[in-house]
Amino acid sequence: MTYGQNETKSDVNVIYGKKHIFTINTPKNWINDKELAEKIGLVCFFYPNNDKEKTKKNYFFANGIDKVKENENLTDYIKNDLERLRKKYPDITFEKINADFSGGITSGVLYSFSNLTDKYKEEVVYMETDDAFLIFTFASMTTKDYENYQPVFDKFVASFNFRGNNPKPFLDYIKNKER
Repeated sequence: MTYGQNETKSDVNVIYGKKHIFTINTPKNWINDKELAEKIGLVCFFYPNNDKEKTKKNYFFANGIDKVKENENLTDYIKNDLERLRKKYPDITFEKINADFSGGITSGVLYSFSNLTDKYKEEVVYMETDDAFLIFTFASMTTKDYENYQPVFDKFVASFNFRGNNPKPFLDYIKNKER
């Protein structure tokens, strides 16, 4: 579920499942296209205002996936994601960069993917909490797009705020604030 959407200022979006809740800001001059997000099984799907009319858009998305089993871990989650990506992109290459996160994040890593057939580059930040995996993805269509939007993606990820494993207290707070 998300709240707020504006094309010119940064709005806070609330993303949650049964075992996670976090906020992320819509980048300035970017659109959070909730209709498109819903069609592809996401809550938020962001792209630059100037990509509005393009069929192939540069994009970001943020997603949370609750763990089904207690013993699930980020290493296995990423391994499965890499297998899926290798099937779609047989020549895919990647660079892995370890990242430090705090505030409820138990581990995190950035993967930068190249040799993709339908885009120039994709970067994915994978994070793990006690009960969920949080994924932040950036896809760029050209080298120039990557150079322009990679710093925006860094700010996007920096705007992330993990609110906990139980969404109810934060959602109650928002409801009370809106009254």
